[in-house]
Amino acid sequence: MQKLPNKLNRRTNKDDKEGEGDGDTQPSEETTTDNGTSSGNAKSFRAPEPELVSEKTFTGTAPERLIFIGDIHGCAEEFGKLLETVNFKQGSDQVILVGDLVAKGPDSLGVVNKARSIKAWGVRGNHDDRVVRWGQFLQGPAKGMSESDLKALEDAGELPYSDFELSGGHYDIASTMPLCDFSYLAQFSALITLPDAYSEWVVAHGGMEPTKAIADQDPEVVMTVRNIGPDGPSSEKDAGDAWFEVWADAIGPLGNSGSSTISGKSSDTEKETAKETDPEEGEENEGEDTKEKRSNIKRQSSANSPSAPLTEIQFKKVIYGHDAGRALQIHDITKGLDSRCVYGGELTAFILPGEELKSVPCQNYDGKDASADRRRRRAFLERRALSLRPRRKRRMVLPRIAPPPVRAHKRNS
Repeated sequence: MQKLPNKLNRRTNKDDKEGEGDGDTQPSEETTTDNGTSSGNAKSFRAPEPELVSEKTFTGTAPERLIFIGDIHGCAEEFGKLLETVNFKQGSDQVILVGDLVAKGPDSLGVVNKARSIKAWGVRGNHDDRVVRWGQFLQGPAKGMSESDLKALEDAGELPYSDFELSGGHYDIASTMPLCDFSYLAQFSALITLPDAYSEWVVAHGGMEPTKAIADQDPEVVMTVRNIGPDGPSSEKDAGDAWFEVWADAIGPLGNSGSSTISGKSSDTEKETAKETDPEEGEENEGEDTKEKRSNIKRQSSANSPSAPLTEIQFKKVIYGHDAGRALQIHDITKGLDSRCVYGGELTAFILPGEELKSVPCQNYDGKDASADRRRRRAFLERRALSLRPRRKRRMVLPRIAPPPVRAHKRNS
């Protein structure tokens, strides 16, 4: 697996981040827990990588609908309501989850149990991955350790991964999840490819790296990527461009079946428009980095037919989640379904065939008052609309003056 920037690669431990391969690095002093486990054994633990691609097939009759659902994050009640809203019928429909079933919300165990009971397919999200690694650690070198033992390892910096912490919620989920549900979650792959009429679609949690064929994608990138920056894939939103924009830009010039770009225009139309405004438009007018990126993409994408082997397929339509900051992102060739459920947004389903969207509102479980933010935003928009509304001319209303009192005149006799 390629070495990734540290802000993307969370499957390393603290020593890996401090000069991997440095022969002069001294091992840290080992401690021994109450059950006799060496901290060195704990810190050196490495969980298996998730399977990269699961090529799904339909057994028997193909389902009537594929129902893709965005990041649930432990919101079991909303998950159930969304299944009711889409009128899910087990045996007739296939649910496919885009990852992050767990963490942050109130009932991660309920979500995983419900997903397993309806035989949902799913890809592994970055929060699912942390729970799975915790579970495999607790079933491995940490088996039999008490919570105080683990706390001692945490205080000594001897836990195996830099994103492991006892207070983060992932440990609680992993340590209490029934084995049948844990095994179900652990078998989720990083990518799912779909059969038959849906073979142009691929499912990921974070996204895809545009310069690589599907079989050459890195599971860590697929689970965590948000942007493509100067140094490659990044989980940060301020590094370069959104991965789905780079993906669309790469597909457009190649003339694939999904040739529309992120703006909805065809690549030919965009080029003609650009030439009208800039006669020098074209590769001659691009920077060296852009030319190199495009030539690299063209070299690596000679075969893009959905019927080609996975080692040759590069570009497909992608359904993904993960990017709550950008919220729902529905474009021609990419469908981003993280609509901020756990932050008081919505839980969204994307349905094939027909590309229909359905959603249910969610409570805010994160502590950030997303609902209040929406109310303030709505009040601001209403005030702005009122300020822009043409004002009617008011009639001047003069104060009403009472007539003088009528005095009775005495008659002269």
